[in-house]
Amino acid sequence: MSKMKDTSKKPETAKNTAMPTPKKNAKSTATRVTRMALMLSLALVLSVLEAWLLPQGILPIPGWKLGLANIAILVTMYSVGKGAALMVAVYRSLILLAFGGNIVGFGFSLVGGIVAGATMCILSERKRISIFGVSIAGAAMHAVGQILVALMFAKTIYILTYLPWLMVASAFAGGVIAFLSIPVIKALDHIGNEMIQ
Repeated sequence: MSKMKDTSKKPETAKNTAMPTPKKNAKSTATRVTRMALMLSLALVLSVLEAWLLPQGILPIPGWKLGLANIAILVTMYSVGKGAALMVAVYRSLILLAFGGNIVGFGFSLVGGIVAGATMCILSERKRISIFGVSIAGAAMHAVGQILVALMFAKTIYILTYLPWLMVASAFAGGVIAFLSIPVIKALDHIGNEMIQ
């Protein structure tokens, strides 16, 4: 009597399909969030410090500021991302408004920050434009944004006579901001690479 062949299939060993824990991705995300929070704090500190050291009226051009807080925004753009940089600019304006700011100052800060941030985001995509060009263009557009807000409140075109002077002064400020931002960006990149590894 021939033996029947056992055609029943043996149950296959279940394969381990569990995904590996994305440790590096988690560390990278944590690094980005930490950098963003750090830059937001830096932007607030620099805003208060500039208001204390250089109060309104002490500079030769009315309405012009050096814009030290833009260091944090520029660093965020190059070390975290463009969206994060815009968020830092908006959050900074909102927090300053909440802690004793006024609606007029908030308008100047918010509109100028958004216009400048959008300009820098666009220009930073172009490889031929250095961080100095990006920062100078952003500072100039910040002045344009402030003039637009001033036109809304003052309702006189006389405000436009300040624009050329503001553009020149802002170009100088943008160069200074870029110069101060470069070592911070390099330091953050070095620290971030060590945290991810």
